[in-house]
Amino acid sequence: MSSARRIVTDLNALVDKQVTVKLVSGRSYTGVLSSFDSGSLMLSLTEARDDQNNYYSRVIINGTVVSEVLVKSSPTFDVREFADMLEKNLSLRPGDIKVYEGAQVVTVMDKIKVSEAGVEGNGPLAQRISDVFKDYMNKKQGGSQGSRK
Repeated sequence: MSSARRIVTDLNALVDKQVTVKLVSGRSYTGVLSSFDSGSLMLSLTEARDDQNNYYSRVIINGTVVSEVLVKSSPTFDVREFADMLEKNLSLRPGDIKVYEGAQVVTVMDKIKVSEAGVEGNGPLAQRISDVFKDYMNKKQGGSQGSRK
């Protein structure tokens, strides 16, 4: 995988997460990364504060003035870890589970989709996956300090 593609994958994983963006001018903004443009690396933050604690509902930052994007904590939902947990807890075969790291999504039997937002799908298997998801998220959130936003 090329470096440029890895950057896009890394930024995709940060969408909807709190980040701090430092600018070449020395200023910084902390907020939720809502979107970005992979060509220009332009970033859009919501619920943002600057380094003087001024609040902005949305800040769009030109990629040419970004010096750093910092993340204080790792994502709550780790797709690889959750896929391993599903395989063990539900006795699923590795081929039944697909992990899409860039999108931060796990699919089961191409019918059920799991992301940090929850489980999408119907039926008894979806319910069992939902139960595993709730246990997983409770453990992950109980072990971390503070909240995402």
